[in-house]
Amino acid sequence: MDNFSLKPDIKFGEDSLDFLKTQKFKRYFIVTDKVMVSLKFVDKIIEKLGSNICVKIFSDVTPNPTVESVEKAVKEMLVFNPECIIALGGGSPIDACKAMLYFGDKVKDELKENSEKIKFIAIPTTSGTGSEVTSYSVLTAGDKKIALSNDSMLPDIALLNPLFMETLPKKVIADTGIDVLTHSLEAYVSKKSNPFTNSMAIEAIKLVYKYLVPHYNDSKILIPRENIQYASCLAGIAFNNSSLGINHSIAHTLGAKLHISHGRANGIVMPYVIDVNTNAYNLYSKIAEELKLPASSVEEGKKSFKIYVEILKEKLEIPKCLKDLGIPFEEYKRLIPEFICDIKNDICTEYSPNTLSDEEYIKLLLKIYFGE
Repeated sequence: MDNFSLKPDIKFGEDSLDFLKTQKFKRYFIVTDKVMVSLKFVDKIIEKLGSNICVKIFSDVTPNPTVESVEKAVKEMLVFNPECIIALGGGSPIDACKAMLYFGDKVKDELKENSEKIKFIAIPTTSGTGSEVTSYSVLTAGDKKIALSNDSMLPDIALLNPLFMETLPKKVIADTGIDVLTHSLEAYVSKKSNPFTNSMAIEAIKLVYKYLVPHYNDSKILIPRENIQYASCLAGIAFNNSSLGINHSIAHTLGAKLHISHGRANGIVMPYVIDVNTNAYNLYSKIAEELKLPASSVEEGKKSFKIYVEILKEKLEIPKCLKDLGIPFEEYKRLIPEFICDIKNDICTEYSPNTLSDEEYIKLLLKIYFGE
């Protein structure tokens, strides 16, 4: 039996933060990072929450949140005992917040404490991860990425507000924007895809096709900024139900071991994964048709879509291959067995269209490095 779940409630638009005025809690725990504090975004949230409240801010979340930072946050959260927890930021604060709630519940279970469920509100400040509508969290432990998946980590409310994306650096827009495309693409070709996820994934891809480059070129224009935010959310709902694939599995291990941002790693990898996903060529061709690209045959459609991805990467100034990042080949070659082990054990690999042998992974990883 197939399944499609639609949660959380989503409030969106330029006035979406006004929803916070309706909340009657007295104790709020805000999970964010130093940038959100310095930009006064945290102040905007507290202002909407009103007076006569107690707020604790945890702003020690780093890009690619670590197990250690989450442990620290859990301790502070349990001591503070909030009624509502608000995650404000990109994927890192939201992922950290999910993990905090997950492990915090485990601690309470061990202590046999019966407390009210903490309300969880997620407010994304980038358009890319879709983390505000997913039950996934990715943590970093040393040079490994740990993917958690549990329905208890789904936010209760997602607040989408285009205000936060107006001043994003172009590199962040590029990295998070290509992540949206990766999410929607892998959701569409996943072995677990269904008509519901497909409709959301295709719509997200169309929005990326139309609005990502304009958003990248000028983030102050509202319509592209708003539509990429919608695309990110739609893609998140899609992959939360259909899972992802080896594009993400590879990006997880490359990001952890080579210190590449998640979205950038996904973008670098994407054209090469399209080539090896032979079981999905017909689906790539259908996407090409939806985008009005040449697709008189499956092969032409797949090729057209891959060319679009390559051109998009150029426009977003995303490197063609890992070699362009200046990563020494000998170091990379030495890590290939570890990469393959991590990829095969990654939670995203199970539903990828093709199952690759170790030899095929080696060839793929070499293409990702050299761009050939």
